[in-house]
Amino acid sequence: MSRFILVAMMVAVTVAGCNRFPDNGLQIAANVSPDSECLFSEDTQLLRGLYDITYPGDYVIAPLLQSYLVSNALEFQAEQNNLQVDNYEITILLPDDSVPVLPGDLPNPYTVNTSAVLPATTGTNISQAVGVAIGIPASYKDALRAIEAETGFASVVLSIRAGGTTFGGFSQRSAPFRWPVDICEGCLGVVCETADELDDKSCLKGQDIGTYCAVVIPPTETP
Repeated sequence: MSRFILVAMMVAVTVAGCNRFPDNGLQIAANVSPDSECLFSEDTQLLRGLYDITYPGDYVIAPLLQSYLVSNALEFQAEQNNLQVDNYEITILLPDDSVPVLPGDLPNPYTVNTSAVLPATTGTNISQAVGVAIGIPASYKDALRAIEAETGFASVVLSIRAGGTTFGGFSQRSAPFRWPVDICEGCLGVVCETADELDDKSCLKGQDIGTYCAVVIPPTETP
């Protein structure tokens, strides 16, 4: 066989087999909460979640993303290893790692959208970004109630896998990140003097550390 034909075949196989990077360049390192200014900070990491399903609204996640894809920019070529993360694949698990069948034909797993761009890592500084998304849609609240009623578990585990594409067109999918979420009804509600007392002070009310005004008791006037 001609050496030139053999080289051409090897190049073709190489190109065909390089349609993606190995799934080890993207990771979820933690879940973070808003800081005092309602901005998601890498310094405010949570240990586990809390979702008060009495309060209307979705349960929001803010995974801290890390990219280990190193820079490959050349003088005549723009950076190809910048990574845009645009989705999370989420599976609701029970604490015993089983996958519950949710009532109402709700999908499990399901995919939600996010948007975060991680520049290629250079030197020893790992590229990081926070990608905010809906972790548990509000439409799943009845399913969470049913889980506790049927199994006795008052918590679930979100198995989260981040997905995205490099600027060079290669796909990435992280390993699962397990995020436990305790479920309650009314546990984050507080007594307020006015109905809008917490509106400007609390981020993501009804989840994690975000309280909400459950009962309004105006202060009594003293003569």
